[in-house]
Amino acid sequence: MKKILLLTSFLFLLGVVSYAQEKTPLEYMDIFDLQYVGDPQISPDGEKIVYVRNQFDVMTDRKYTNLWIIDFTGENHMPLTSGKSGYKQPIWSPDGKKLAYVSAEEGSSQIFVRWMETGQTASVTNLASGPGNITWSPDGEHIAFNMSVPEKQESFGQFPSPPKGADWASPGKVIEEVSYKSDGNFSFLEPAYNHVFIVNAAGGAPRQLTSGDYNHAAPSWTADGRHLVFSANRSEKADLEPNNTHIFKINIATGALTQLTEGQGPHHSPIVSPDGKSIVYLSYEDQFVGYQLDHVFVMDVEGNNAKELNHGLDRDFKNLTWAKDSKSIFAYYDDHGNGVLANLKMDGNAVTITRGIGNGSFGRPYSGGSYSIAKNGRYAYTKANTQRPGELSVGHFPTKMANRTITNLNDTFLQNKNIGKVEEVNFKSSFDDKNIQGWIVYPPDFDENEKYPLILEIHGGPHLAYGPHFSPELQLMASRGFVVLYTNPRGSTTYGEEFGGYINHNYPSEDYDDLMSGVDMMQDKSFIDQNRLYITGGSGGGVLTAWSIGKTNRFRAAVVSKPVINWYSFSLTADGYNYYPQYWFNKKPWEDPQQYLERSPISLVGNVKTPTLLVTGENDYRTPMSETEQYYGALKLLEVESKMVRIPGAGHGITARPSNIIRHVAYITGWFEKYK
Repeated sequence: MKKILLLTSFLFLLGVVSYAQEKTPLEYMDIFDLQYVGDPQISPDGEKIVYVRNQFDVMTDRKYTNLWIIDFTGENHMPLTSGKSGYKQPIWSPDGKKLAYVSAEEGSSQIFVRWMETGQTASVTNLASGPGNITWSPDGEHIAFNMSVPEKQESFGQFPSPPKGADWASPGKVIEEVSYKSDGNFSFLEPAYNHVFIVNAAGGAPRQLTSGDYNHAAPSWTADGRHLVFSANRSEKADLEPNNTHIFKINIATGALTQLTEGQGPHHSPIVSPDGKSIVYLSYEDQFVGYQLDHVFVMDVEGNNAKELNHGLDRDFKNLTWAKDSKSIFAYYDDHGNGVLANLKMDGNAVTITRGIGNGSFGRPYSGGSYSIAKNGRYAYTKANTQRPGELSVGHFPTKMANRTITNLNDTFLQNKNIGKVEEVNFKSSFDDKNIQGWIVYPPDFDENEKYPLILEIHGGPHLAYGPHFSPELQLMASRGFVVLYTNPRGSTTYGEEFGGYINHNYPSEDYDDLMSGVDMMQDKSFIDQNRLYITGGSGGGVLTAWSIGKTNRFRAAVVSKPVINWYSFSLTADGYNYYPQYWFNKKPWEDPQQYLERSPISLVGNVKTPTLLVTGENDYRTPMSETEQYYGALKLLEVESKMVRIPGAGHGITARPSNIIRHVAYITGWFEKYK
């Protein structure tokens, strides 16, 4: 009997071991099971962290967010909210006894307050449109926020009314504003401006502080609670001078408005120091080019004695936070695709606190992440790596206590998933030997003795960057048996102003050489099938994909996603048409048509032989569908094998809905598999 039991136990254990080893690649439907951390907010005393948990619902095909809380130690991990009403923007009151956030649980987006000791919650607003950038007053009595206010429209034209029961056509849409559309809004914008409001934290009617036909950005309280500081473009030609923002201070009691900065903008993102004496903000001398670095400046609270904190890091700072003693500033920046938290001293010294912040996006491996820091130096941030979506990590400054990851949202699910290995590579550009960074995503069951097709995947922007972050889209491509290469060619951010600004008034250009040098590097590897090279990219990556197949026939097939094909037409039809001719070109289209044509992929379309799939959202206002249609028409006239996929109800962010992440990858890999 004992032998039988032992044998049974042995077989059972064998079965458990066998089961544990059965790992499968990431599959399309797995997208709905993945979760990730966003917007961690540590309490003022550093004891607890509230964060936004991002999840996906297979039945509604939507992302939904809830608020969770966890101790700094990693204990007592529990939800604060539950449901699909979109809980976001958590922010602690200064004393840590309350939490404000935004939710649509009562039908429309409102500000809610939760009393942390009792768990009681209440909406404190009844707003006509959604609030943003909520922030507590120093005494915890009020909350300031931004909200869009419709502009009063004058009637235009005199028309008879239809007879009773008649079915007339809808009236025309009269537009006179410069900015009348914005990607992500599936109808033309109603004229409106973003204003600053305050509301009592215990509830009541909000009070609008700013006025006029201008947009006002996130407010920051002065230490005495009597003023708010914010940036705004209040010039007479604000819509035609989109970067000319200045910093203003408004008296809450009287409404008196004072401009604190002078000259040409941009001056933005002001934060008042805890002692109330200084304001830190971001600015640069505008050269009217596509990419310039923001620099950190400090001035006194009256707007005098402005000086730059020159730390010599040559990086783009953001998300500034004053230290408790008002003697230094915490700041986030990206370096070589990786997020960094630093402490900036007033004397010009900079201390790196931690690296590895990331996973600010979900589908592709874009750089970006978030952090917050408590009064005692404890901090929380979104931790990135290539093998799993973002988790929550914590640490302490200045002790440099070892960082710890305190959540594991995906551990159970990923235990039986075989995620493709990601390897960093560096190579020289054939143009000038400039070093280019990239990453290789390998198929889950990679065997170096086998031959694999290669996908070159190009990021958008173009002034953005990829990094060593988890990417469901690229992992799904790899799970289909492709090796995927993604890189940061010149024009990418996170490598300094010279590297990112190389393509100012010069795009596309030698960034093409950088990309092809990456393909050359991969072709030297024994496991790459020389005859199965593929290329794809979206937005700016779509531009470079179309440009590349106009210059080389080395690729078996291409997928051009949401591209710009003709800079002339794009610069007048995109939602940022008041920006692009000023900053991406040095003359308006009709003043120098050749400048626009010579950088347009349409100028090279006569060379294209590569079978090409085009994928664009039908409601894309950033790179309008007309760009895709021009290229599709040209390819058809040239009798190049081509198809066009129009994604219904999608804007520039095609993959905003989980099912479209799946479709986008399936279209790409399906097209490439057709041309094996």
